[in-house]
Amino acid sequence: MTVVFRSPDQLTAADFEAVIDSLFEVPGQSPDLPLERLILRQVVRHEPARPLDRDRFSLLLHGSRTDMAIDGQIVGLVHEVLGAMRLFTVPIGRNADGTVRYQIVFS
Repeated sequence: MTVVFRSPDQLTAADFEAVIDSLFEVPGQSPDLPLERLILRQVVRHEPARPLDRDRFSLLLHGSRTDMAIDGQIVGLVHEVLGAMRLFTVPIGRNADGTVRYQIVFS
């Protein structure tokens, strides 16, 4: 099966706002066992960058694992509505339960 990845330029803040509190999976070695499961918790909109006037925003996601964190890198993500995408994902801290918070910035 061929996976078609969406370009970050095709994704908008509104796309992600429509799926807040939903699951994004980071595929692992086995198709049945994702490396990590991330829940989108917040979409933060930023002022457009003149002269581009592009949609600028960031995503805040919470991981499900306490035993590892994904280093800042381009990560494959799969969502049941938005499809597959590769986005630069950065760990920004830990939650009280030890799971990792991540940020993805679109600028």
